[in-house]
Amino acid sequence: KSSELDDVVFSPRIALAFQANERTKWRAGISTGFRAPELFSEDLHVDTLGADPVRIRNADGLTEEKAVTAMLGVDWRSDPASPRWSFDATASYTDLEGAFVLSGIQRDPRDGSLYQTRSNASGSRVAGVEANLGWQPAEAWRITAGVAWYHSRYDKAQVVFDDTGDGGNTMIASRHYLKTPEWSGLAQAIWTPSEAWDAYVGLKYTGRMYALNNSTGMLKHTPDFWVVDAGVTRHFHFDENEFDVSFGVKNLFDQRQKDLEVGASRDSDYVYGPRFARSVYASVRYSF
Repeated sequence: KSSELDDVVFSPRIALAFQANERTKWRAGISTGFRAPELFSEDLHVDTLGADPVRIRNADGLTEEKAVTAMLGVDWRSDPASPRWSFDATASYTDLEGAFVLSGIQRDPRDGSLYQTRSNASGSRVAGVEANLGWQPAEAWRITAGVAWYHSRYDKAQVVFDDTGDGGNTMIASRHYLKTPEWSGLAQAIWTPSEAWDAYVGLKYTGRMYALNNSTGMLKHTPDFWVVDAGVTRHFHFDENEFDVSFGVKNLFDQRQKDLEVGASRDSDYVYGPRFARSVYASVRYSF
């Protein structure tokens, strides 16, 4: 109950857990929630198109976004005391009523400023599965991997680009969530041969997604990305103090967006995938 709201907001939730045996636990739950139709300060400066700011306006009669989520999960360990194998998985389904969507960029005929309108979509559905697997073949080795699949769709196609009001002839509508990959995953291997050394190699996968370029009026189906990181750390112990020296490389194969725009006419919102280029790092840390 808030003085800023006309009605009381009721968001119930329930969760259950069942310990089937010492190795397996099941989880289930149903939850509800809402997102208020307010303007955030970030809306006023985050995007630019051709060096002009793009502001957000709320549509008349904008209502809150409501969500109902159901989930079912399982956790399994091969040995409760010292598991060599571990596995967990979660399936979920979310029903969004009145989901917030942004219109294509429009130009105000009064002052020429650019803006987008936030309005309520008819509805949206998000179904997903996440799974993680862990394996420790030896005391010095630990290998983990995880994968996630999320299918996100609006009930009806939403207009994401429309320049017909400025004399153009292009209108783009899509049911997809923009810049939201369906598939993602990660894996990591950690090697700790002794207290003095540890090393790792990691892989992060980002699947294909749809990204809108407002400069060119194109909806691009992006490539997928496989980012590899690796590093090693040497630990030095002095009484109760510790001195660490680390070095490694991030994004070894330089997997990132190749058509990132530059210059004053760029679309600052046309950014997708890994954010950092290949880089080599070194660090020193002293704990006392």
